[in-house]
Amino acid sequence: MGTSRRHEGNSGRSVLRTLFASCFHKRPGQPPPKAPPSEGATETDSGDSSLHSLPVPTINSNQKPAPQLSIREAPPNTTIKPPDIIMPKAPKKSKSATKKAAPDLSAKGAKSKSKDRSPLKTADLESFCSRYFSAHDGASSAKQQEADARKKQLEAIFDDFETDEDKNDNHDSGDPALGADSSMRYLEAVGANPADYSLLVVCEIVKATTIGEITKEGFVEGWSEVIETLDASVKPDLATQKRYVQSRMKQVSHDPAYYKKLYQYAFVVGKTNKAMAMDTACAMWEMLFDAGIGHEWKTANVNWLESWSEYLQEKFYVPPPNPDAAEEGKWTRTVSKDLWNQTLVFVNKTLEDESLGFWSEEQAWPGIIDDFVVWCREKGIVAPKAKDDMDVDE
Repeated sequence: MGTSRRHEGNSGRSVLRTLFASCFHKRPGQPPPKAPPSEGATETDSGDSSLHSLPVPTINSNQKPAPQLSIREAPPNTTIKPPDIIMPKAPKKSKSATKKAAPDLSAKGAKSKSKDRSPLKTADLESFCSRYFSAHDGASSAKQQEADARKKQLEAIFDDFETDEDKNDNHDSGDPALGADSSMRYLEAVGANPADYSLLVVCEIVKATTIGEITKEGFVEGWSEVIETLDASVKPDLATQKRYVQSRMKQVSHDPAYYKKLYQYAFVVGKTNKAMAMDTACAMWEMLFDAGIGHEWKTANVNWLESWSEYLQEKFYVPPPNPDAAEEGKWTRTVSKDLWNQTLVFVNKTLEDESLGFWSEEQAWPGIIDDFVVWCREKGIVAPKAKDDMDVDE
């Protein structure tokens, strides 16, 4: 009895091993084969307690089995081979498509190809390259000759305005430059006025870095760029320069971008080190915020330039102790680049809204502009905000 139980237990375990093996080695699309029952074994094996939990399958005797080969139907000790899979044959290619000449990589093939290449083609290519580079070099040479000739003409004009005094003043530095008197004569020659905004027009062209001095390098380089922009064939004589300066002076009134560029360049020529003196800044503001060039800082009810100048005088100007003496007063504040640029932004805002409704303490205006807004309201130049009125009523 014990031997029979052990035999049945071993037979049940072989059935499980067969089922596991069939799951890992089954063919695609085919269910795993069923394991044959061992002789004398029942559906459950009492020798192995783990098999008692398996459900007992029920078989309907009236149901016919599926027409497929299984391990139960195969004879003992028979290996079942999978059916042969017949792959479809690829269509045959035509002889014309299959016969393709292989590249001849031998020395004989390379020699035959070199014979086929016409020596005239190589000669034509060399001739074309020679003509191309000759024409390119010729065009570059002609352009360089024009630039050299233009440079000599501009240097000659500069030399005509340079005096012996200018040469002596710049002897140590070795950098030729026109002094104040020579610069004024040149400004008058091109139709500019040293006392108005046209001074800045010429300074921007000749790349001056300070008022009252024009360097030879900036003069030649600046006018060379202008001539190349206009037409390289234009002669850079005084007549051409005067016409161009006059056109730029007219452009200031109707071109906001050029006016802004000129305004910002005023700081370059007016500053000392990194800041501009307050008296110089006030003179520049009077020059740039002028009705004659279409940029007056004035609205219907407020003359902003006048109020701005009065505010600066009151806050930052110290008069001389003896008014009758020739001694001048002093300014306690300079103008930085940020203040200079932000002043133009503030000017444009006031021209759009003279009530200063755009201003807020939370905005990043320079401190001088913030104080100016408060000063204008204290002076009654502009009415206070409605919110301030509400706070007073409460």
